[in-house]
Amino acid sequence: MTDEPVTIVDRNVLKVLSVDTRMDILKELSQGSKTPSDLSKKLGKSGSTIVEHLDALVRAGLVNKIEQPGRKWIYYTLSERGESIVTNKSRRLVIILGTSLLSIAGGFFSLSKHLNQSSTLSITKETADVAMKQTESQAIAAPALAIAQATVPTVILNTYLYIAMFLFLIGLFGIMFYLIKRHKRGIPA
Repeated sequence: MTDEPVTIVDRNVLKVLSVDTRMDILKELSQGSKTPSDLSKKLGKSGSTIVEHLDALVRAGLVNKIEQPGRKWIYYTLSERGESIVTNKSRRLVIILGTSLLSIAGGFFSLSKHLNQSSTLSITKETADVAMKQTESQAIAAPALAIAQATVPTVILNTYLYIAMFLFLIGLFGIMFYLIKRHKRGIPA
């Protein structure tokens, strides 16, 4: 796993971040690149006020200004430094991976409980069958069969299997999500 870059906040950045509107802008930009008019609508501020705050954020190195030649619109995105202040995606990915691995471990536990109880059920049914064959009277064998059927109800047995399948699916989905996000961020696996 790669180490997170350490964000060093100097006085200039602290001064820039002391304004609530600028923090709101950073939070909006953490969801994707936006134009000043998009931010103006979202935050309920005038366009000129938003542009002033964006310029301060650009000077502080927290936001990148993207101008495309021949295009009318100017987009703003978070810089790497700005992103490290607003979000901590790697930590989230590690939490997702850890939860996925725990889910898979729970799936193995549930599957082992299912297999253990199904083998217990088959042993007790075999014992009841042997008791029925050995005795002529079914009145004596009937209680043994009742005990065998009551030992491990089928509903509980199937529940462990369904829990195992559910936990495996959740775990696999989480691992796939982790790998996709890591790939999108350009981090080697």
